Amino acid sequence: MATTTESNLVEVGGEYWSAQLKAFDALESGNYDLVVFRAGYGGGKTLFGSDWILQTALQVPDGHSLVLAPDRTKGGPATYKGFYERLPGENTVPNDADGDPENSPIVAGHHGTKHRLTLINGHIVQLGGADIWSRFAGTEFNAIWCDEVAHYGTTDLYDLHEMLISRQRTEQGPNVTLWTSTGNGFDQFYDITEQQVQPDGKGGEEPLPWQDRMEVIVGDTRNNPFHNELDKMRAQFEGTARERQALAGGFSAAEGLVYSEFTRETHVVGPESPTPVPDIRDTWRLYGYDYGHADPRVLLEIGKTPTDQYIVLDEYYETQQPVEKLTGKWDDGRLLRDGWIQKQEKIPGEVYCDHEPEHIEKFTHAGFEAYAATKNLDEGIEEVRSVIEIDDANEIPGLLVYEDCVNLIKEFQSYKEEDVGTSRATDHALDSLRYAIMGDRYVEDDSNSGSGTW
Repeated sequence: MATTTESNLVEVGGEYWSAQLKAFDALESGNYDLVVFRAGYGGGKTLFGSDWILQTALQVPDGHSLVLAPDRTKGGPATYKGFYERLPGENTVPNDADGDPENSPIVAGHHGTKHRLTLINGHIVQLGGADIWSRFAGTEFNAIWCDEVAHYGTTDLYDLHEMLISRQRTEQGPNVTLWTSTGNGFDQFYDITEQQVQPDGKGGEEPLPWQDRMEVIVGDTRNNPFHNELDKMRAQFEGTARERQALAGGFSAAEGLVYSEFTRETHVVGPESPTPVPDIRDTWRLYGYDYGHADPRVLLEIGKTPTDQYIVLDEYYETQQPVEKLTGKWDDGRLLRDGWIQKQEKIPGEVYCDHEPEHIEKFTHAGFEAYAATKNLDEGIEEVRSVIEIDDANEIPGLLVYEDCVNLIKEFQSYKEEDVGTSRATDHALDSLRYAIMGDRYVEDDSNSGSGTW
């Protein structure tokens, strides 16, 4: 599939493999606002996105298209370079041996500092970064390509999609957005393209209201006949934990995780999991509670097995809800018992809480032993790491998680070392777990303790 310009019969594009052709069909169908091409390493994602933008641009004179990399720094050596390389002509990559996009017969002008390309038919291609996507909110675009979306860091993909769709109302069309990426842990890219669910706080596990306007094409790199190092890729990734991401176009845990030893196969239990739920002690319970003004309110219920494994049995994970929705309301000195812990008939136990005296008091009035949590981040992470390790004597981990605790599992599989202690981190359930484990296991001098009962 290729496009030939009317001027000098210049051809743009080349040969494509089956997954790419399916993605082209979806983009040209007019049935979708968002088309996702998800493939393993060497799946031809950047080549495909570049060709689609250029072919669309040549078909729409005086139009405007947008190419988004994770940010401009990362975009330079990856997305932008790949795009410039797909321009017909020789030596078209700027800053590369005195290369210049204007060497291409289809380029009329190039503004390097603004990362903007003007084609001979007047169509403008803007290269930008998803880290500051708001700068494009005032422009309409015929075509938008977002590359390596799973690596967009702090960018909220739901907000990004909403903004981009609002920018695609041109008369000429095609008014569609393309996402290309490998998987990269269990993040928003996973939620949207695999689970196809709404974001936390707006439905959580509820289906996307616009899922019928999205088409996801998944390509297995091993089926790409143009891959020139397939044997090397097979040798490196087949049979490893990263095979699904690196080759099959699926998802595996991200690199650089804080809790890299946590896996679904070893730590997640339940009717739908390979590992069945073990016996649980009937009366022993431990809880961790975390909240923030703009963050979800989280309570984890933790039990123990007969072999003294911790097991996370349930999670309350809600945004924009008062603490009374969890603990129950009081009316004229009487607990109404209308909170989540009463409705779910939770067994009272110790609960280690964020340092909010009013919330600690409400848990106490609800019949729990409530304490202010020990919040040392580094020591807490080490405690959690110690309980997810597999014990050499009995070959079982010290922590299990019930499969319905989807937010905790997701955080385990996406919490990165580089995000620890930053606003980028999504670790609300992990904070709750850390508080509980520290409260149950950690011993410190009472004079330095920040805990207390009410």
